[in-house]
Amino acid sequence: MILVNVDSLSTSELRSIAEQEGIEGAAALSREDIISLLEELYEDGENPNQKGPNLRYMSGLTDYRDISKYVEDLPGVEELPDVYPDTEIHLIKKNGSWLYAFWSISPNDSDRLQDGGESIVLSVTIENNGAKEEYDVPVSYSDTEWNIGIPYGNGFCRVSLDAVSKTGEKTVLSVSEPEELTDSYWLSHPEEMPYNDSLYSLYLTLITTKEGDLVDNPVVRDIIQLFRKEDTRDEQA
Repeated sequence: MILVNVDSLSTSELRSIAEQEGIEGAAALSREDIISLLEELYEDGENPNQKGPNLRYMSGLTDYRDISKYVEDLPGVEELPDVYPDTEIHLIKKNGSWLYAFWSISPNDSDRLQDGGESIVLSVTIENNGAKEEYDVPVSYSDTEWNIGIPYGNGFCRVSLDAVSKTGEKTVLSVSEPEELTDSYWLSHPEEMPYNDSLYSLYLTLITTKEGDLVDNPVVRDIIQLFRKEDTRDEQA
């Protein structure tokens, strides 16, 4: 599958791409028509006018058939092994609400544990503002990644890869480095949000397109109306 960020491109960029993709009359088409045609083209995964995928306009490549022959010669690209020799688990922060956990179990450990009838779990520990939360996520031996939900706050999250015996006894196979939680000032001070100039500018960008047109966003519209009420109240005072 090819993921193309056509919505983020300007109209002139879209027309240029459409012409290179062999779409006739691109110069006379509207922005919406070009986006629709490009989305159909990339969703099909095939372009009869092009021998291979147009790597220049892609934001990511996943599960595209025969993609290896197009990227194998790029610098820094190498084929990943099917298995790794070490049993390890790591965490990467995706955003303030999610962590990405990925791990590997060595072939020796995998064979030994499965022969003994042991199962695998992710043991999640979250410490947030003095409070501690612990829970397990059952995973299979074929799993290698998981998303971990985390709260905002002041603390950390750590995940260990554990084997669980038939009697329920746990053995720690590997432990990740702790990943700090995101401490949001505004979640603790929502009453200050309407009076912050930086946030006002941020809200305004959420209802403005790349071309400068306003988008009808009901959530942001309510916030703007709140600003207007506060401004009117200040003027009357």
